[in-house]
Amino acid sequence: MIARAVAIVLVLCGAAAADTMRVVVREGDMPLAITRLRGQLADLDLDVTYTGGALEPSLEAQIAQATALADDNGAKAIVWFVPRGGGVDVAVATPADRRLFVRSIPADDPSAVAEAAAIAARGALRAIAMGGTIGVELPAPPPRLSLEASVGWQVALDGGADAGAHALAQRTAIARGPWAYGLELSLGAPLDRRGDATVELSRSSASLAIERRFAHGFAIEAAAGALVYHRATVSTPTGTSATPSAFTPAIVVGPALRWRWRPSGAPIAIEAIVALDVVAGAPELDVMDASGVRAIGTIAIVQPRFGLNLVAGLP
Repeated sequence: MIARAVAIVLVLCGAAAADTMRVVVREGDMPLAITRLRGQLADLDLDVTYTGGALEPSLEAQIAQATALADDNGAKAIVWFVPRGGGVDVAVATPADRRLFVRSIPADDPSAVAEAAAIAARGALRAIAMGGTIGVELPAPPPRLSLEASVGWQVALDGGADAGAHALAQRTAIARGPWAYGLELSLGAPLDRRGDATVELSRSSASLAIERRFAHGFAIEAAAGALVYHRATVSTPTGTSATPSAFTPAIVVGPALRWRWRPSGAPIAIEAIVALDVVAGAPELDVMDASGVRAIGTIAIVQPRFGLNLVAGLP
């Protein structure tokens, strides 16, 4: 009987640990209240992340940022403090439920205001963690269009140049809710493939993409477009001659996995991409000798591609 009771307790403890609520606290310009809040939350079973950066000037913008932080961190609740003429407004949002709790602490001694604000936030978080409902329901915001631009570097392992196909990559996207639609361009650098003959290759592209975004900065993308390979023979062995330089178009489709990380308060995000391009019409690498034109290599049909970008929202 005792062993069974111990087993039940262990199961319940494991379930509680697995269900630890994630919280993001925006530090803003209230260091004393944040210090008191750290103490108030120390004995609660919460996974708390503190993030810096100035608060937005309007409540609407603060709620929008809370939604973004919840998505990026997988958080249930977002907490922030807004100074009000010697007092403070305590705000706790649960974006997944579209609810907002606000309590105003009147002006008083700064230490007393900070302690009261921390206690109010603790009470709200404890109620949420126990399954309670707080605050008022917010109207569902209409999906908002946003424009993004990114620039970075990519490399495709296409079997062409010895170092892979490197290119400067640029992307412009329109996002609405969890969906984004982008135009992706790349300009390839000419790089050598060495063997019996040395051939210089570059790989450039233009694609249209659709992207579905998820929590923690992850997104899945599908893209289709055109590639252009440029080949020029740099040197050949005795008895052979270079075939003319040529541009070869090809069709490319494929999926990509994106992960985006934005440092707290930063206007720029860092994005990593892993993709798999499937190419139709990939060119051969040719030289000419006494027997005619012969191939010295073929570009792969399936090409892993990796990229690293800097991403910024446009006004």
